Amino acid sequence: MKLTWLGHSAFHLQTAAQSVLIDPFWTGNPTFPQGYEDRVERVDVIVLTHGHEDHLGDTVRLAQKYDAAVVGQYEVCMYVNGLGVQQLEPMNTGGAIERNGVRYAMVPAFHSSALILDGKPVTMGDPAGFVLQADGRSIYHTGDTALFSDMALIQRIYRPTVGLICIGDRFTMGPETAAIACNEFLDLELIVPIHWGTFGLLSGQPQDFQARVRRGRVHIATPGEPFEL
Repeated sequence: MKLTWLGHSAFHLQTAAQSVLIDPFWTGNPTFPQGYEDRVERVDVIVLTHGHEDHLGDTVRLAQKYDAAVVGQYEVCMYVNGLGVQQLEPMNTGGAIERNGVRYAMVPAFHSSALILDGKPVTMGDPAGFVLQADGRSIYHTGDTALFSDMALIQRIYRPTVGLICIGDRFTMGPETAAIACNEFLDLELIVPIHWGTFGLLSGQPQDFQARVRRGRVHIATPGEPFEL
């Protein structure tokens, strides 16, 4: 299994059978590795944690280009369906589905989820995190979230060993609270800090986070460089 960080909260996961994008904020993302799309031959599924623009990103364009299915909250799925996406896997928090050898479990996140349309906020359902299970691995993508103690239940139920953990602060956990999540509620072997460095408002730094983590190995990924799980 191969995982590539694409800046912000975006990832490309390649399992034995599937090519999966998570929160594909590519256009307008200053940390997206230029030219990466030219290396992507196939996308089977696009996972959306919530409906903010910096996570919804290029979903509609990429789903149509690759004929990919979108997995996400019901409201987000209905929104992209209205823009022409045909393959949908609508879900809600607490549910799980399996598609072609990959299991997608939607777990809670404490955040918001809306788009500004015609000058007004339109809800995109509840925000979420996801646990993806395939090829004997379990990967927890927090989405955008505050620290919450029921992360311990996510660990207990889904037993993730890989965590993609938001650390940027202001809109999500910062380094201190994200480290508490890893030290007290999760039991991860590999931890990848995400949602940092994209914009000036995100003050959280991965080295600060790394220094605070007492269990698990923190990997500060470079956008566009794949690593094996």
